[in-house]
Amino acid sequence: MKRMQRTLAHLTAVAALATSLAGIGTTSAQAAMPACNDSTVYIDRAGFYTHVPTQVNMGSNFCTLRKGADNNAVYDLQQTLWYCYGGYLVTDGKFGPATETLLKKAQAQAGIPADGVYGPQTRDAIKFRFWQWETGTWRCLKLTDAPQPLTASTN
Repeated sequence: MKRMQRTLAHLTAVAALATSLAGIGTTSAQAAMPACNDSTVYIDRAGFYTHVPTQVNMGSNFCTLRKGADNNAVYDLQQTLWYCYGGYLVTDGKFGPATETLLKKAQAQAGIPADGVYGPQTRDAIKFRFWQWETGTWRCLKLTDAPQPLTASTN
């Protein structure tokens, strides 16, 4: 009887550990992803450009932004959210409650989970503000809907 109780206790502990590790696994990938700290300018074939949040040191746009971030990447995301998803938003580069709320709105409109965290899934789903300096015109497009190819600016 004691052996059975011990075995059940071990199985319960293993199940609890497996459950907690499974929960950690889904968030650890996002937590392990670097924070975006600036933006890269992409220019489409029609001459419109946009700023995409990037982790500059790694040269990657596989990065995240969340409440508490304070940098140029947040500013550029705020510009996109303000122009493409409406609503008043102070574009100050500080990821606060208003930015999180408007990002959740954009995520919901794009049909992805509205968690208020910008990452690769959000980058691929939302529309970005594309601007053409010479004409003063802008438009909102998903990155994949912009006239291809998109070219990263070296400026």
